[in-house]
Amino acid sequence: MSVREIAKNKYRIEIPIAYIGSKRKRHVETLDNTTLKQAKLREAEIKLELTNNNYIKKINITFEQLLDEWLKMQESKLAIKTYKNYVNYSKRIKDSIGYVKLKDINPRILEGFYNDLRTNTTYADKTIKHYYTLINTVLSTAVKWDYIKTNPNTKVDKIIVKKKQGRFYTPEQVAKLVNALESESLKYKVLIILAIDTGCRRGELTGLEWNDIDFEKGIIYINKTTQYVAGIGTFEKGTKGNRGYTSDRKIHISKTTKELLLEFKEEQSKLKDKLGELWQGSKRIFTTDWGADMHPNTPSAILTKILERNKLDYINFHGLRHTSISLQIELGIQPQVISKRAGHSNLNTTHSIYSHFFESSFEEVPEKIDAFLHAST
Repeated sequence: MSVREIAKNKYRIEIPIAYIGSKRKRHVETLDNTTLKQAKLREAEIKLELTNNNYIKKINITFEQLLDEWLKMQESKLAIKTYKNYVNYSKRIKDSIGYVKLKDINPRILEGFYNDLRTNTTYADKTIKHYYTLINTVLSTAVKWDYIKTNPNTKVDKIIVKKKQGRFYTPEQVAKLVNALESESLKYKVLIILAIDTGCRRGELTGLEWNDIDFEKGIIYINKTTQYVAGIGTFEKGTKGNRGYTSDRKIHISKTTKELLLEFKEEQSKLKDKLGELWQGSKRIFTTDWGADMHPNTPSAILTKILERNKLDYINFHGLRHTSISLQIELGIQPQVISKRAGHSNLNTTHSIYSHFFESSFEEVPEKIDAFLHAST
């Protein structure tokens, strides 16, 4: 009999495939939490696949082999940094459960892996969620490829990440920072002021070239970013995200920022003439002292130096982006304008990230309406 019950709701299917010498080769598959009818349906399905010569015995591969196969397929599709992150996550997965056969992967094994990450690492919930998402995607692909029938990861509770409000400066703290910049180099001053004015990400700032600025109209065009990946180095990419959204945009800058940029452009031109052949040939706005492209992580180091030197409250460089957007909200700029300026995919993104900033605006509505009604009577 091809189908045998070996325990309650557990069946084994054994189907002869071929003879190798005197040995008979069989396909063996064990089904848990199933009925005799479902097992027989699976038996008929396998026999049909064997008859049509399209049966591939992939269910016995290990999870590590599946990961490697999936990564190979994704290498040309994913952004470099995303792919590199997946490779790094895969190493930990392989070390823990890579030896387990795909057919034996179940919710209990996966739950154990996530619990191990929680208890034996310093990973934040956000990082553990990245592991959950990767495993879920790989197993969903295995279902799509007909390697397995269902994705066991869907039966594991999703990793919940509590949203943390990004740190930002109040207008008073911004004033202290701007005041401190008066004693810093012009390059440092321009970098920080431009970040506060535009709300650009650090990679967008280090990717800026002088021809991205229309000084006559006072517009900066954001159309690329630079990134650093260990083992690969620094590279340039477009602003297109993983979901197909491009955050290319044009930003009108303040008169103060424009004048600082013009002053800095002249200073850089003089430095370039002074160095002559020693100039490293960068066309970027922000460069090293020898004219090479600025490393994408350098803005963070610059800001930290400034804060420590002037004994100001710590904030990371991305906090300047939050600061810029919070200042725009406080100044009463329309959310649609803020959203486009920030390069968000839609207005909902802006509201979901900065909803706490808009709360004070909601509270002011009754007072403003009341003032209007009194003025009208």
